[in-house]
Amino acid sequence: MSEDAGVKSNNPIRRPATADAIPVFKELVVAHAREIGYEERRVLEMAAAIEETIDNILRFACADAPAEISIKCSKHEMGMLVIDIRDTGKPFNMLVASSFPSTADFVESGEKLSTVKMKRAFKNVEYRRDGDEGVNILACIVPK
Repeated sequence: MSEDAGVKSNNPIRRPATADAIPVFKELVVAHAREIGYEERRVLEMAAAIEETIDNILRFACADAPAEISIKCSKHEMGMLVIDIRDTGKPFNMLVASSFPSTADFVESGEKLSTVKMKRAFKNVEYRRDGDEGVNILACIVPK
């Protein structure tokens, strides 16, 4: 595990919104999940879900202009992993966009939005937009 993805730190890891950030974010989530004691099967599900989530953010929220993504992991008082993902891209709620056919015009032809892995791994996902900061926030609680 890199020093950047230190499990002991509660500080978010920030990266430019590029594909190079995906392995760093996956490593952070995997390290926290293992430290908390998740089964390896769940850890691998989380890693795949983070990759899918960040890919959606890169393609749909941060594709048109330079942006930043940050992830912070913490342990919920009930022992579950809490993942807070923030990006400075344009407003984009992947939960709604993947659930309603009427939002299909949001996705360029040939591009496909997927949240299957995210919804499987993260049972409690909440999206909100902090308009004052211009930040999309995706908060996930991962049951054991």
